[in-house]
Amino acid sequence: MVKKILVLISGSGSNLQALIDAKIPDSEIIAVISSSKKAYGIERAEKVGIKTVVHSLYKYNHHIPKDEHQKRVEARNKYDIDLAKIINDLNPDLVVCAGWLLVLGKDFLKDLHNIPIINLHPALPGQFDGTTHAIEMAWNKCQETKKPLIAGCMVHYVVEEVDKGKPIVIRELEINPGTESLDDYETRVHSAEHEIIVEATRKVLGL
Repeated sequence: MVKKILVLISGSGSNLQALIDAKIPDSEIIAVISSSKKAYGIERAEKVGIKTVVHSLYKYNHHIPKDEHQKRVEARNKYDIDLAKIINDLNPDLVVCAGWLLVLGKDFLKDLHNIPIINLHPALPGQFDGTTHAIEMAWNKCQETKKPLIAGCMVHYVVEEVDKGKPIVIRELEINPGTESLDDYETRVHSAEHEIIVEATRKVLGL
């Protein structure tokens, strides 16, 4: 039986491209959901005939003043509930967060129908949780301490606590002070991410 994969993206979609290029046997990417209508990942998906859906938080909260905190919380909860419904209707075997920049809240996780969801994070377990700047933070820490640092990336199960889910695949990368630029380290991380997102997807699906 072919396993159905749904991918969540927010940007360029390079990790989505890694999944597309991997052509994992006995699986199919049935849809890509983007949090941004401008995400290049949408074009990557459409080029190979994958269904795309834009689910933007902007339309839920752009009309609510920033000081109306409770209304914005309610709007965000509605966004999460609607996202879960979209995914449930598509009925995938696995949801892969591949550069999805929004935190998936408890309402989303509660409403998802027992579908496993995994996330790619550019840091090791317990390092730089809950930030989109983990790569820069790891590199800066190494330069500031002037000591080698073991950093890297991981794919983990998504739970309510951000980046605290059980790791599925971990890839360690050593940073040495003064030996490479931030851009060089970022390139190494992205290369590793493209490998482990495929490895973790196969592992969770048993393929």
